Amino acid sequence: MRWVRRHALLLLGVALLAAGYIRDEMALVRATTTYRDFDVPSDQSGVQYLSPGVPDRAHEGAYSFESVHATPLYALGIVFAVFWLLRNVGSLDGKLGLKRGLVQWLAFVGARLGMFRVAGVAAVPRCSAGIFPFLNCQSCEMATGACPVGQAQMGILDKSVPLLALGTIVATAAVLGRALCGWLCPFGLFSDILDRISLRRFVPSHRWRIGGYVVGGLLIAATLVFVAAGITGQAPFCSTVCASGKLYGLLPYYATTAAPEVARLDAAGGTGTFIYHAALFGLFLVAAVLISGRVFCRYLCPLGAALGLAHRVSAVRVVHHAAHCSGCEQCLPSCPMGIDLARPDFLTQSSCIRCGRCVAVCARGARTWELPWARSAQPSAGSPPHVRTEPPSEPVPAR
Repeated sequence: MRWVRRHALLLLGVALLAAGYIRDEMALVRATTTYRDFDVPSDQSGVQYLSPGVPDRAHEGAYSFESVHATPLYALGIVFAVFWLLRNVGSLDGKLGLKRGLVQWLAFVGARLGMFRVAGVAAVPRCSAGIFPFLNCQSCEMATGACPVGQAQMGILDKSVPLLALGTIVATAAVLGRALCGWLCPFGLFSDILDRISLRRFVPSHRWRIGGYVVGGLLIAATLVFVAAGITGQAPFCSTVCASGKLYGLLPYYATTAAPEVARLDAAGGTGTFIYHAALFGLFLVAAVLISGRVFCRYLCPLGAALGLAHRVSAVRVVHHAAHCSGCEQCLPSCPMGIDLARPDFLTQSSCIRCGRCVAVCARGARTWELPWARSAQPSAGSPPHVRTEPPSEPVPAR
């Protein structure tokens, strides 16, 4: 019974996943992410849930790359190489001996294996890997797996409980917690790239970190309103504030399949929607440069907020040992989330993405990994406990 209590959250996640597969929720995943005859017949493609503002060229099969099948492989190969270079060369993680950038990049590539299908090389079905536990826009033509936030909305719009999406989130929270955000999320990869050029001109109030929970609540409420209004072809979160959807869903669509329509937006009648999406993504980029590359993760991401609820019980954790902290604050500049684990409040603790930087830079061993397969030894006794209750007055940019 003690083992069951300790692993109750994981068992709940596994039970939800099993129930979702038994109910064949993968049929809904395939039906809401299809692209013409690549998967299952459908009257629209997944990209329409983003409200792109241009005709559904993807459903028509009007692919810009279809005449030369190798083009997507070359184009994506270049994108993958550029992302790898920007994320890994000269990064702080590399200097600290952390392989986080490489793991993020591998997750980014693995989430886009559908490029082989689009290129006509191999018939890799869309979202055939089920629901990934991170933000991975399922509207991307090359998506290998669906997004839990996107698919949760699809389930509610289908007037059912999204068991697969919920099970994915709960099981991930129990095992990895927000380590998922720091090590696997493809949008986290892009955010960490932006973090290297962020100017850190503004530091929002610590209370703003509640934003992810507010967005999550609004997401559920808005989806229920859509159901009541009979709107089933649009996902409220994906088509509004989701920066990941704009980067990995709309941008590839605008640049390839829908490029002819974007070139004549007046004729297509989607100028306003296109400008709307471009303005929101531009606003995100400005905020990332002025505040932090991980501004979306800190203040808006509902998935990160949900995973953060399990910060005390997740199997993978970074632990602060107050008895061995001298208060030197050397760990603060390295944190991509701008937090100090010496602060015991919920918003701080639930924001930790377990990147491991503070563990690597702390000379006194006041930060250690807590892993289910290798518990770190407690540091030897040192200075008296030091608990910070306020953030540093002048945060130093992390790179």
